[in-house]
Amino acid sequence: MKQKLLLAAIGISLLFGCSQKNNLTSSETELVKKINFNADLISELKELTKSDFKQLPAIDGETGEMYTDKFYDGIYTEATEDQAVEYVKKLKNKFRESGYLIFEFESNDDKKGVAVIKGTNDLDILRYRRTDGINYDVDNTALVEKISEWKTKYGLIVIGCSRDWVHIEFDKLPSDLDAFSKEVYAFCPDSVDQGVGSLSNLKAAIKEMNGLWLWWD
Repeated sequence: MKQKLLLAAIGISLLFGCSQKNNLTSSETELVKKINFNADLISELKELTKSDFKQLPAIDGETGEMYTDKFYDGIYTEATEDQAVEYVKKLKNKFRESGYLIFEFESNDDKKGVAVIKGTNDLDILRYRRTDGINYDVDNTALVEKISEWKTKYGLIVIGCSRDWVHIEFDKLPSDLDAFSKEVYAFCPDSVDQGVGSLSNLKAAIKEMNGLWLWWD
């Protein structure tokens, strides 16, 4: 009799634990099923953000603009910029090991958040968002090629991106930061001209961030 009561208690405990873990709303659960996402991973992210999830918008392949009536197989949720970076760094490896890419996302109304798509190559984040520096004739293909080149040389992850900016973090810093800073400036002049103000400041920023935040105004 005692053994039966113990087993029943364990069953109730497990059931209660599962219900506690599943913090998704009915509409979020339906979305996760529709796009065939891992509900446990999304629940773990929601436990951090405490915000509702929505489906990612599709991106126009020519203009890079977000559609309001077409969608991509991914999700996003709002968070502050600092929170988004924190959550991405915390969950990046775990999500990639499960076949997902997590990154900082910026919506049409400039609100920051965290997004998730399927994949294991961080460059696919840039391809999805169609990030570019078109004001300097840097289209999405050219941007992906440059980031891919740096990824091969130094190793990196994409922390986040939007239409005209990208935030990356290196596995190892370039050995010659003076030369690398010049390369960055040639590729993204606004990083200095409308940003840190000088190549020496850019070099210091790269060291401090162990990465880069690039944008094309």
